[in-house]
Amino acid sequence: METVATNCTSDITTVAPPTKINELLLYSSVVFITNVLSTYYYGDYVYCLLFCALTASSLMFHYNSNIYTNIIDKTCILGVVSYGGYVIYNKTTPENLVEITFVISTFIITIILFFYGYWTNSYCYHPDTYIGNKYHCMLHMISSFGHHLILLV
Repeated sequence: METVATNCTSDITTVAPPTKINELLLYSSVVFITNVLSTYYYGDYVYCLLFCALTASSLMFHYNSNIYTNIIDKTCILGVVSYGGYVIYNKTTPENLVEITFVISTFIITIILFFYGYWTNSYCYHPDTYIGNKYHCMLHMISSFGHHLILLV
């Protein structure tokens, strides 16, 4: 790792080389292929198409990050989250509340990592981009797991 000044003041931050940062998020985006396969296996083709779009947009955004790929990626995320919420709402019964609690927990964790991190400059938005991207990678894993749980409920 190298040490780089982040602004005109004398603040020093340690960051990883840019190629390693992009590679980490690019590789962690591939985890959504498991959701594509699972949704296809269980016959939820709408969910499958949404995950295909999310996988493609996530790979595109983490390979070439700009305002357009960001908007496309956020739109795909919104589609998957909305449809996942719809599916879990329709599957909720008094008998499966424990399983639903686990699904909701994964959702809350991703909200904390992303939005709370944004508001507080921590987690996914940590000033050290290498640390922030490790949290972002974890966000990919947790959200993928949560959507697998939705299929299994």
